[in-house]
Amino acid sequence: MTDLDQAHAAMEAAPDDDAVRLRFYERLADTELFVLLGAEAEGDQITPELFEIEDQRFTLVFDREERLSQFVGREVPCAGLPGRTLVQMLQGQGIGLAFNLEVAPSAMLIPAEAVD
Repeated sequence: MTDLDQAHAAMEAAPDDDAVRLRFYERLADTELFVLLGAEAEGDQITPELFEIEDQRFTLVFDREERLSQFVGREVPCAGLPGRTLVQMLQGQGIGLAFNLEVAPSAMLIPAEAVD
């Protein structure tokens, strides 16, 4: 179980505790996240793969490269970015984060409004 899994579990156990919720998001912002790319990076330019989930656009992100590989099941282009950098990159574009989907107890959808 990763630090983010533990922070997520604490947040889920105390849904009305703003301090616990903010600690989770602070850890998420400070963690290197692995983003599934639509194509290989070109220099410092990346294009995250986007998915429609529940009529919203999301990019897939994982807190461990192994979790990304486990989800996809094959080698794919990805980039490691601090969570804070990723959020700044996506801000205002109507894109949420699909975090650790199907591979961790911390799996969750973070809607575009929360990213903004």
